Order: sequence, then C-alpha cells, then structure tokens
Amino acid sequence: MDTLRSLGPIVSEGLQWTLMPQVKLGQFVAEKAQKALGPQQSAPPPVQPQLVQQAPAPQTLPPPQKHQLPPGSYDVASITPEQLDGLKHSKDPKDQALAATIQRSRSAYADILQNGSQIIANRSEGNGGQPVLTVLPPGFDPSKETRVHTHYHGYNATVADPKAHGAGLTNRIEEIQKRGGAQTVIVLPECANAQAGKYATNWSNVKSQSDTTNQALQAAGVSNPTYRVVSAHSGGGDALTYAIGHDKSGNGLQADRLELQDCFYGSQGPVAGWAKTENGQAAQSVVYLHGTNDASDAGVKKAFGNRYHRQEYGDHNKTNKMMDSYPD
Repeated sequence: MDTLRSLGPIVSEGLQWTLMPQVKLGQFVAEKAQKALGPQQSAPPPVQPQLVQQAPAPQTLPPPQKHQLPPGSYDVASITPEQLDGLKHSKDPKDQALAATIQRSRSAYADILQNGSQIIANRSEGNGGQPVLTVLPPGFDPSKETRVHTHYHGYNATVADPKAHGAGLTNRIEEIQKRGGAQTVIVLPECANAQAGKYATNWSNVKSQSDTTNQALQAAGVSNPTYRVVSAHSGGGDALTYAIGHDKSGNGLQADRLELQDCFYGSQGPVAGWAKTENGQAAQSVVYLHGTNDASDAGVKKAFGNRYHRQEYGDHNKTNKMMDSYPD
C-alpha cells in the first residue's frame, strides 16, 4: 500500500507528460532543467558589430580648363615652330613684328614661364595692329576679381628686354607678380618700331589704351577686371598723348590710377586736358614719379587737385623700377 502511495507523484507526472499539450512541452522541459541546475545568470545580449564609417575619399577636382585662345593669339611658351615660322615669313610686317616679340619674350621671361606664368601674344587694333603681351601669373583665375596694369615703355626699350636692361621692366614685372599675387595681370603694348639698341620709340600706332587693354583681357579670358592701373615711362608718355588725342571724349584712356614715370616730354598738356573728361574725373589718383625731367607738372597738379601725388626719385630709370609701388 505504501509502495502505491510513493508511486503516485511519478504516475501523476507521467500522466501530465501524456496529457500535456505539445505546445507546452518545451516550456515544461526547460523549467525542469532549470530547477535541476539551479538559478543561472542570463546570458548577455550578443554584441552587435560596430560598423565603422569610412571617411569619403577626397574628390580630386579636375584642373580648370585652359582658356581657348582666339585666332591670332598665341601662348608664348607653347606656340609651335610652324606657327612661329608662319609669322616670321608672313608678308605682313606686323606679323613679323609679332614673331620677333614672341621670340624676345621667350628669352626675357624664361624664369616666370618656368614658374607657371602664361604669356599671351597677339596683335591689337587698339594698338594699331602692333603686338601686345598679356602676362597671367601662376594660379590665375579668370573669373575672380582682377587687378590689371597696362604699361607703355620708353625709348630704347621693348616689352621684353633682357634682365640687364637699364629700364628694368622685366625684373619689375617679376616683383609685381610676387607682391600682387595670382590676380594681377600685366598688359604690355608694343610700339611701332620695336628693336634692339638705341632708338627713338615711335608710339604713333596707339589708337586707344582702353581698347588695347580690353582686347587683351578678352583674348586671355579675363572676365572680371576690377582695378586698372595705366603707366608710362619716359617716351612712353607719347602713347598717352596719342590715346587721348584719338578720342576727344577721353574714352581712349581708362585708369583707376594713372602712373606717370618721368614722362613729361609733351604729354603733360594732354593729360591735364583728360582730367576734364568723364574718364579723367573717374580716375582715383594720378601719381607723378619724378626723376630728372625738368618739365613743369603744375598744369597736371591743378587739373587733378587732391588726387594728384608727386614722388621724388632723382633717377630717370628708377621711376620705371618703382612701377606700381604707390599704395592704392
């Protein structure tokens, strides 16, 4: 009898196994196992792998496309031998002059060409069909604000003289580039009779300084000129006389600052008259860099009033070497 009583729980448990719905069977077995093993700590949740976000690869921007030069304009550094030979043997003397200017430029400006400057040579109607060089510094962006300096050289000189030349133009352009940075463009119109050696420079080819500069900038793709300097050294003052004389309205000369480098050999009268025109009244400053010229500047001083500034150097060529040194 006692034996039957002791077997009762087992039989009862067996009946539960038999009668238990299948759905609860797994839960029942798990509970029994947990009681047999004792209390257990719950397993920590699985560690989710952290996805490391990789920094996006730096985008390499394509280099800006080089401006497509219009017909008749040439990159001094990359003009082909065939193009240069064609200009040399052209029946037009002005093409021959352009070829000679390009050749001089490749030698005189070899250093800045090697450092990444671009020099564009063409012929300009504003300059009477004679050559014009446009010097673009390394890193120049044609869409950004641009400072433009147009310069007319004096006697016994060209737009591309050797560095040892007394006027010092080639060296000065390098200095202006270093100081002015990537957005300073220099425009160098050539005279009608450019040549090596001593000679009286002939600027009768000049029709319009403003047209010459604007045509040069257009050929170079410069779209945002914001400040303009025009300078003339020594006999280069004749270029100003011709530019003013060709257009009585004063539109032949356009400058935010006019720089007169010991150039009063007859140009002082026309410059004083230009002060009365709209372009002359718009000029912010007129600077006379006096060297050894004894001509009076009284008329120019009176015409421009407090916009006129005179600086003394006591040396004719030094005034050219101080080109673009006056603070804006």
